Amino acid sequence: MSAPVTEVTLSVGSERKTFSCPILSVADERFMELALEPLGIQTVGHAPVEVFRYLDAGLGRSLIALNIEISTRMALGAQTVQIGVAPARPEASVIVCLYGRPELLTIQCALFSKCRGIENYEFIYVSNSPEMAELLIKDATIANRIYGMPITLIVLPGNAGFGVANNIAANAARSARLLMVNPDIFPMDPEWPSQHSRIVNDLPPEQVAMFGAPLYYDDGSLMHGGMYFEVDVEFSFRDQQATRCEMLRVEHYGKGAPPQTNPFLVSRPVPAVTGAFMSVEREWFESLGGFSPEFIYGHYEDADLCLKSFTAGKPTWLHYLPFLHFEGKGSAYRPAQEGGRLVNRWHFSKVWGEIVKESIHGPASQAFSTPAERND
Repeated sequence: MSAPVTEVTLSVGSERKTFSCPILSVADERFMELALEPLGIQTVGHAPVEVFRYLDAGLGRSLIALNIEISTRMALGAQTVQIGVAPARPEASVIVCLYGRPELLTIQCALFSKCRGIENYEFIYVSNSPEMAELLIKDATIANRIYGMPITLIVLPGNAGFGVANNIAANAARSARLLMVNPDIFPMDPEWPSQHSRIVNDLPPEQVAMFGAPLYYDDGSLMHGGMYFEVDVEFSFRDQQATRCEMLRVEHYGKGAPPQTNPFLVSRPVPAVTGAFMSVEREWFESLGGFSPEFIYGHYEDADLCLKSFTAGKPTWLHYLPFLHFEGKGSAYRPAQEGGRLVNRWHFSKVWGEIVKESIHGPASQAFSTPAERND
């Protein structure tokens, strides 16, 4: 059966030309990519506010609705493979979302297997790349045989995004404590499992409902000591009229600082922590609704979850439990991801802009500073 055809007429001055164009259908996932790729390209050499005009006009809501539809379908098609015998009552569940980098499973298992007490933790890997399924099953089987690491592998039929993939894995977890860990996170201290247990068991419940940890670059400098929010003001000009746009931006405390810069390492409440390492009480995670499916692919869903926790009465904390983070190495880059990141920033700014500007704007925001800092 031939594809339907439509006619398109182009006019240049007095010249007119009519073309017959076939109408080809594409899958929703590919349609999403085709819509996002130009948005990412638009940001090169142009203020994002130009793209925000399109998103405000309805494109943003349409893309988010399509993303929810796609991710819901991916969740329904999830397939689980159990490799090795997982602990019957694990102390915590380590959840790792994979996208385009299957080799990180083996590397991560090799390094985590050397940590004392890790046998009390279950490992759940969830893959957003169905084309890697066969290779991941083989790699997980080898990792189990060599390193003794039981692995629950969840394969999705397509890219559900970071947040929804983690929600799926969290639903399959056997423990009351969830650790969201990026595949490019590696241990610095072999005693970290017992240290994590002491943090969870010894500190007040409100300080461990959800917390993050200091993360370091491979050169030893600090990458993450918690996150805070800045507000960027940008303008676009058209027909001698200026349009003002305020957008939230996530920043990391201490990024690039020397490794022992103590103010960024002490236990304290922070506006947000990165989803690269996040320890969450399962009951609290579920009460917040998990990660929102409204964020496309990845970016800003971690900050969104932290602000949901904050507005529900439990700020996110940072506790000293250092890890290496090879930032940006944990997933394959696709052109549409830049467009997705921009849509997510737009959506995050719409949802949280007023709350951030009122009370938690800047690195020394009132809600998270000490009384002494507030009096300075």
